[in-house]
Amino acid sequence: MEQHIPYRILIYNIIAELCSFLISSIGKEYLVLYKSISIKEKIRIDNFIQENTDLYMSNKNKYIPVFEPDITQEYIEKLYNFKDLLLKTKDKNGIIRFLQALDETVSVLLYDEREILEEKLVSTEINTNRNTTGISLLPKMRCVWSRKHRHSFSYVRIDSYLSYLLVVEDVPDIEAEHIFIPRGSFPTFEKTKQLNVAASPLNAKSNFDIHYKKTEHFQIFNINYNPALAKADNELVWKKILLAGEKGSELIVFPEMLGNPTMETFIQNKLRALDGEQAKHIPSIIVLPSCSIDGYNYSSVLDRHGSVLTRQHKHNPFFIKTSHGQYRENLRQDTKIAIFHYEGIGRFAVMICKDFLTNEYMERIMRSFMLTLIIAPAYSTGSHDFKLSLDLCAHDDCNVIWVNACAALIPGKEANFENIGYIRKRIGRNQSEEEATYCMKACKKLFNGGCSHRCIYYDSFGSV
Repeated sequence: MEQHIPYRILIYNIIAELCSFLISSIGKEYLVLYKSISIKEKIRIDNFIQENTDLYMSNKNKYIPVFEPDITQEYIEKLYNFKDLLLKTKDKNGIIRFLQALDETVSVLLYDEREILEEKLVSTEINTNRNTTGISLLPKMRCVWSRKHRHSFSYVRIDSYLSYLLVVEDVPDIEAEHIFIPRGSFPTFEKTKQLNVAASPLNAKSNFDIHYKKTEHFQIFNINYNPALAKADNELVWKKILLAGEKGSELIVFPEMLGNPTMETFIQNKLRALDGEQAKHIPSIIVLPSCSIDGYNYSSVLDRHGSVLTRQHKHNPFFIKTSHGQYRENLRQDTKIAIFHYEGIGRFAVMICKDFLTNEYMERIMRSFMLTLIIAPAYSTGSHDFKLSLDLCAHDDCNVIWVNACAALIPGKEANFENIGYIRKRIGRNQSEEEATYCMKACKKLFNGGCSHRCIYYDSFGSV
């Protein structure tokens, strides 16, 4: 038993160790069999748990939550001894049922844990034995549009059998940063259970030039922004933020590439200059246009007060085909992905353009962290492939906001720009398929070489 670790954390470590053993020594496939566990077997295990630990059931057949002041060394030692007994005997059903018992027991602790996590800029797992178990435990935030038994029919997850804990196995080549957004950050959503969102393609003209470069073995391209356009671009983005706030949007998304090195600071200063009452009329979360500089293509995610919650980097490069061969977007290697958590919304992340289109990458992250919303800024010559990815997400009850840049239009490819963005959302059984996808229709001026800079689209999704 680990020394000098708070008792509540030791309980989390027991859970992580049991999950790791289940995966490595029993196999998650056994969860399929456990789903049909008999009442007699369940009663046997519950009696076994209560005889050997200080966990007890209520008259509603739920394990009674424990409060931190009530956790003693003897309480912990009994849990460790019982855990060791289950592992020694490889009591498969006992291990899974014990996990469920511990999940219910720590429910109140997890509520308190959320308050601790919300005070941090960036959080990690709540257990301390990830290095030895390969397991990250986090409080599970429910989502109002996700089905209660999501994934139980499609692929096996330990936490499909748990109510309060999210169990994340280590994801190869991905390092997650967890951001728990403080309660009260989405006041309208909390009242209505509907998330009001906005998206804007901004501009039909690019604010950058592409610089092609050949190295000894490869061909790459970089982005060079035009400093003379920065002020007007910054003001346009600020105007869209204000408009979205006036319409009651609590989340606004901009496309890829149309940021610049000065935009983040400009918007921060604008937000910080607002008083408390003015800030209430600003979207809670702002996903700025991505900026490509020094080998990083990143979208800054700000809150309404001007704090940078994360700078999400793009991981998968885009390729430009020229008469001299393929040129690769110059991206430095990066493995971090920010996962946002909020009660009622669940978990969401930003995946920039090719990251969203790279299905193996997108699905791995979506399913590993049980994402309920993906924000996908893009600078792309068309929408077809994105539409296909939306459908993959729909299978997992994961809503998507995708917004493209009008500036990416190539003459002769106008048919690809009928829609400049999509919002894919889970709908009820009695709703039509057309209601599942909100299409952001491109304005007619785009196809005539013009742009009024007025385009901003609004939609909402939530409880089903």
